[in-house]
Amino acid sequence: MASSNSHPIPARRRESTMLRNATILASLVILSISVSVQAAPDAAKGGVSVMTNQEAWKLYEKYLSAWNTTSMEERLKIATEVLSENIEYQTARHDLSTARSLVMEDMATFHKNFPGGHFEIGDVSSHHNVALLTWVIVQADGKEFARGGDQITVGRNGQISKIITFAPSVKDPN
Repeated sequence: MASSNSHPIPARRRESTMLRNATILASLVILSISVSVQAAPDAAKGGVSVMTNQEAWKLYEKYLSAWNTTSMEERLKIATEVLSENIEYQTARHDLSTARSLVMEDMATFHKNFPGGHFEIGDVSSHHNVALLTWVIVQADGKEFARGGDQITVGRNGQISKIITFAPSVKDPN
């Protein structure tokens, strides 16, 4: 009577095939782990890390405190702490520029146009090293004047390296 396996594989060859398959599988697992480790940023080495909503909020809150202070010295101190020296800055009034000084000029202009006014944070959404935040201008009398948005990018050093500011949105563009 013939066996169901008409050409049986010798035991030695079967062991060799299993060993080769196990080696290939182990190599794939090691490669996968290696790729994952390379893809995951190492904060200690200055890699871009994932920023939580809470971290984005705190950084932006510190940034807005520079907008809210009337002291030029305090404004410069805060801006130096949270903004890259060569920050990329773009607003509806400014094409993309690179300079912390331009942001500082806009802060001074805000105080001329809204004496006693300040900014508050409306909301936040972040992923990786980018966050979208809603800003709220509150006038000296406590009334809300406008809401707009900023997209911030945080550099490897933890400072804001790019800000794109959006004017207040409209519900109906017509």
